[in-house]
Amino acid sequence: MSKPAPNPTRLSGLPETDDPLGLGRMFRDARALPDEDLPTLRWRLRTSLQLRAVRPRLFLKVALVVGVVFCTGGVVGAVVSPYLARKQPVVVEAPAVAPTARHRKPRSVTAAPATPALPLPLPAETEAAAREPTSVELKPAASVPAPLPDGPKPVSAAAKTPAPVRVAVLNEPGPTPGQPPAMAPPATAPSRIAAEQALLGQAMKTLRNGRDAQTALALLAQHAERFPDGALASEATMLRIEALLDLGRREEALAVLDGVPLASLPNRDEQLVVRGELRAVSGRWLAAMQDFDDALGGRSLPAASGKARSIQERALWGRAAARSRLGDLAGTRADLELYLRHFPGGRFAVPAASLLRGVP
Repeated sequence: MSKPAPNPTRLSGLPETDDPLGLGRMFRDARALPDEDLPTLRWRLRTSLQLRAVRPRLFLKVALVVGVVFCTGGVVGAVVSPYLARKQPVVVEAPAVAPTARHRKPRSVTAAPATPALPLPLPAETEAAAREPTSVELKPAASVPAPLPDGPKPVSAAAKTPAPVRVAVLNEPGPTPGQPPAMAPPATAPSRIAAEQALLGQAMKTLRNGRDAQTALALLAQHAERFPDGALASEATMLRIEALLDLGRREEALAVLDGVPLASLPNRDEQLVVRGELRAVSGRWLAAMQDFDDALGGRSLPAASGKARSIQERALWGRAAARSRLGDLAGTRADLELYLRHFPGGRFAVPAASLLRGVP
């Protein structure tokens, strides 16, 4: 027979050495108090100990519930998400529809390069354009493309109109087995006018932005050699005159101006004044006076724009100087008075007033 376990030591009887928390002392002090309810104190201590033992288990239960909910939600999401994805509308790129062998005759493949793709047809013409290969004649970008020799065939009323989709090239079906692949279209060379514009633009940029008149003259010489009758010949002539003047080669610039009709050049009045000034420097006063007179042309003074006023000022002063050199004192006095009336603060106002005092 087993021996009965000895009764445990009461908390009130614990010695001070075995009672680090002071529970025995608390019970002994409670007995000494006449008004304290000892059963109530025992109940509070018992309840506190039970709650302290239950707390870890309560935390484990909460953690277990959260883990189960998380795992269940992940499984449900993995099962349901493919179903929801199938419910979403999907826009599918429609591939080019190639006619089958029983609907079209086999055609022979030639060595000619494939023509580039046409602009995308309208939705109603998609099927017809896919069945009828067309040819395109290459033209410059500025011209309007000519109508095709054989238009697309009309679609019957029974044919369904396809939805508007983004499609690739519809004119050429894919290569059938046994056929060699179609050759890539050759790179088109730039048009003549585009090449001329590029060369002239490079010369203008070199002259005006880079301040390199010598290189600009070399580029203009290439332009004259490649495009002797180019559409931009007059613009090239103006740039050549500007480059020669920047280099101080006045005689060559005057030779260029004497050799071209100024009516064909842009800014005719300005070119007339430049030629008149160059002719005056070379002593050709009569021809210079004619250029200044043509630049003024009986127009009202002063002009509205600043550039036109500057040209008129130079022409009026140059004509007064030419008339003075030719001995036309009355004409000289009239031009000087006209200059001071319309350009009192001009750059030639001081010498004009000085000359006017000496002209009878």
